[in-house]
Amino acid sequence: MIRLPTSEQIPAREQLPDREDGARAFRAVPTAAAEIPPAAVPVWRVHIPTVEESCIRVRCRQSAGSGPWPLTTALVELGRLGVRPTERFRSLGTGTGRPLIHSQEAEWRGLAVHLESVVTSGGEVVEAALALPGMDEVVLGVDEDSWWALVDAFAAAVDATHGALVDGEPVDLTPAGTPLAWRRRAGDHLGLLLPEGTEVAWGCTATPYTTLPLSGLLVVLR
Repeated sequence: MIRLPTSEQIPAREQLPDREDGARAFRAVPTAAAEIPPAAVPVWRVHIPTVEESCIRVRCRQSAGSGPWPLTTALVELGRLGVRPTERFRSLGTGTGRPLIHSQEAEWRGLAVHLESVVTSGGEVVEAALALPGMDEVVLGVDEDSWWALVDAFAAAVDATHGALVDGEPVDLTPAGTPLAWRRRAGDHLGLLLPEGTEVAWGCTATPYTTLPLSGLLVVLR
């Protein structure tokens, strides 16, 4: 016997009492597949073509050695959106003050999440990153509004000044001094997160997409 795919299977039929003229009557019996509504497809208005990872890297406003650990604050805020640590955090430092490297593995809606903060520029600057799998995996279970809400909560929690959307490539987080410098940098990454109000004549290089309400950062996509 060759079993047809569900879409081609003939519905089962239930025999009804014979009619007065002797003819037999049947009615279709709904199959289990027909009774289960299809799962809603997450809505996305834009395609972000990350493959290796969907990573937001930002520069933090607070200098190294001051204030709480950025990821500690981020985990509290991201926890409100359902992010849960899956392992004990890892850190490297002198044993006092903010660590040079701090990382945390977590989970969000079935997706692996990697959080990291690093002290750079000779111990003066703190950078932070939020990384999820490539977008082909993200879009299967997460809608776009939830994605940007996660990015926004992270950027606000670590007090980000600016950043970039990257797919594993290195990123230069020194502030661009001129609109032309920002425009040139747009060609290096899939997207940029800029201070709100930044005015750049992007031309065909990139497009301002949305402003994140909590962090105030402007998302520019290539």
